[in-house]
Amino acid sequence: MANSRQDSRAFSVNRAAVLLWAAAAVASSAAQAQQSPCDRACLTGYTDKYFAALKAHSTQMLPQAAKARITENGTERKLADTLWAGAGEAAFRFDIVNTRRGDVASEAVIRNGDGSKTMFMVRLKVQGGVITEIETVKANKGEADRLWDPDRLTEVSPYLMQSIRESERDSYYDLIGAAESYWRAFQTNGTPSYRKARLLADSLRFENGVQTTGLVRDGVFNDTARGFDEGKFIGRNIWDRRYPVVDEERGVVLSIVRFGLKSGAKSQSVATSNDRLVAEFFAVKSGYIQHVQAVLFNLPDAKPTGWPADDGPPRAATQ
Repeated sequence: MANSRQDSRAFSVNRAAVLLWAAAAVASSAAQAQQSPCDRACLTGYTDKYFAALKAHSTQMLPQAAKARITENGTERKLADTLWAGAGEAAFRFDIVNTRRGDVASEAVIRNGDGSKTMFMVRLKVQGGVITEIETVKANKGEADRLWDPDRLTEVSPYLMQSIRESERDSYYDLIGAAESYWRAFQTNGTPSYRKARLLADSLRFENGVQTTGLVRDGVFNDTARGFDEGKFIGRNIWDRRYPVVDEERGVVLSIVRFGLKSGAKSQSVATSNDRLVAEFFAVKSGYIQHVQAVLFNLPDAKPTGWPADDGPPRAATQ
């Protein structure tokens, strides 16, 4: 009888130990799953959810952190206030990701219910299975002067979608360096310190859908370097520069900048007469820019965005 009670107690102890071990194993697996990096498919999945939420105008469709930071054209907003009524599907869209940092960004053309279109950039940061940052740059017709032709964006350039072999990829900082060379060319064009941007001769640039380079204008082929080389942007101040998403596999970097004027300068062109917030995607191969896509919104220099700059001169710089 005593042996029977001892065996029963031993069985209970062993059973409890097994249950504790099983519970610990489940908890460990769950913790590992939470800590595992979000890969390309995972991050673009969050973007899919974002565009679905935008179309449905539903905040419930997004796994948003309790203290997520959300801006639209540099202004802090609640998520519901950025999911505008009437937004439909993306008629044009491409995505880039940085799996090491949990960042994903997209450029898109949103087809609205009234037939109009919206140029759109959205950047998400994903941490611990929730979205902690949502930054959007949004432009409708007339909000970036004459730069408006979203109907032209029907097919995504292959330069924005390529998967570059690891041995041939530019490094994270090389990609940023190529993008920075573009802004430096803007900052210095028309001055003795002008430095050329790292641009391929056949590179194309699209701004709110308008093709601004890679075509013949006034009988002269307008390559992407021409405006810089001829000093057509003299006096521009490219400040508040950021590089929030760098996709090494695609060779694409997103740069978000403020497009203003140097102190005391005047605009040399109607096309560049307004201060702007610009989200620019640079496709880079072997250190040179192949393709440029941009979403632009007129935003006075005096209005801050609150996002900290990575590099570049201050507002109203003189150099």
